[in-house]
Amino acid sequence: MDTNKLVYVALELGSSHICGLLAYKDALGRVVPMASRRVESKGSIVHGTIYNIDAASAIAKEIIRDFNQELESSGYSISQVYVSIDCRSLHSLRHIVSHSYDGDGILATEEHVKALEEELLKEQFDGYEILSVLPPYYYVNGRRENSIVGMLCREVRAYYTLLLVRKTYVLLITDLVEKRLRLKLAGILAAPICEAQVILSPGIRQMGCALVNIGADCTTVSVYKEDALELLRVYPVGGNAVTSDLSTLHILREDAEEIKCSQLSTVSEMKDGDYFVEIPSFIGKEAQQIRLLDLNRCAQARMKEIIANVQALVESSGVANRIDGGYIFTGGGCLIGRFNRLLKDMGINDSIQVTSVNDKLFFAEPNTDEFFASPSQYASIVGAIYCATKGCLEVANTVFSSLPQEEEFENEPSKPLQQDEPLNVSAEGRTTRREEYTREEDEDSNGKFDPTTRRDEKKNKFSIGKVFKDFLDAASNTQPEDEEE
Repeated sequence: MDTNKLVYVALELGSSHICGLLAYKDALGRVVPMASRRVESKGSIVHGTIYNIDAASAIAKEIIRDFNQELESSGYSISQVYVSIDCRSLHSLRHIVSHSYDGDGILATEEHVKALEEELLKEQFDGYEILSVLPPYYYVNGRRENSIVGMLCREVRAYYTLLLVRKTYVLLITDLVEKRLRLKLAGILAAPICEAQVILSPGIRQMGCALVNIGADCTTVSVYKEDALELLRVYPVGGNAVTSDLSTLHILREDAEEIKCSQLSTVSEMKDGDYFVEIPSFIGKEAQQIRLLDLNRCAQARMKEIIANVQALVESSGVANRIDGGYIFTGGGCLIGRFNRLLKDMGINDSIQVTSVNDKLFFAEPNTDEFFASPSQYASIVGAIYCATKGCLEVANTVFSSLPQEEEFENEPSKPLQQDEPLNVSAEGRTTRREEYTREEDEDSNGKFDPTTRRDEKKNKFSIGKVFKDFLDAASNTQPEDEEE
């Protein structure tokens, strides 16, 4: 079958922005965007966690509504959605399941692998839920193996890496999607893992590396070695802390944010008094000038703290001296002025900044959407689509009933790794009756719906255009499976 017949929808709950992506995968397995949205979270998400579910759901409704409008002429509507998270409670845990077999051992089969997994899933983690289980590696008779099927085993130790998140947060996401958006939750995905799939090559993960995303409220650290995740931690400090520090210099927060993003110098050498930044006046205050050197020092002090904690987290992985691929930085925080110089000053010379997503996994027409201008903005949500396995549309018009909604990929040259597909995610299999939005559901917290509100937001989306037209034309010529004989 053609893999490009499945369309996926993902939401990313970020502290600075809530992002949405409507996309499909072409015959090469690449993620091809159809529409995108990026809306300021406006305090609804704090440290990657839903802080105000009413405000967050209003933004999410707006994104889904826009996507449905894009799909209106196609005869389809969104029935389910993936949610990508990067919250402070998200972390990895290594868990070992051991088993010995009598006599000369057993010839291991898939049933023995399943038995080990079932034993793992009996474990309880107080206050936490298993978000996903990454593919294990094994020690068989003292030797490391990636699979035990077909091997004679006397003693097996299975090393599983679990991704855990607080149960309360899973409940919040479920409430957001199923009760407020009235959609099915296709799955909850860990943003750092999704991001790694589209940024890091298998070779880099084999060599060993530390992927660091400096976001608004959080910094995530993912350490890989031998193509396995060794450690995932979320440090609850990000670029917003720099903004807060700058505001202590008697600068309004919005001005501090502007200075952080555009004014901090990349000049490697400066003398006191050489450069000044004019700070706009506010009530009761005159405009002032602050030395750029002082602003840089203030920002760098915080960035040094973040990087030092990153280094400590990498050291705790146990493989810090064996990550030959070095540090790989992404996220808006690494765009702050003099970042590379700061890394060198702290002895992190084997590092790079991400400038692109693997073009074998992602394709977008040039200049179609400014959302895709910076990998720090879109890498995580593209990764979420890449790791998605379920189509997210339902037929709204029988004219297009031939479009399959949920089928397995065949002959994919670039098949997503299944490590992000959980074995027992509670969101899997949940169903909620699909209902049409009512005007009351579109009302804001004040009970008034303002159709001009969305026009004021920066949409960052592009039309489906000819791509989706061709896509649907091909689908309409496909014979339904139940009619094939």
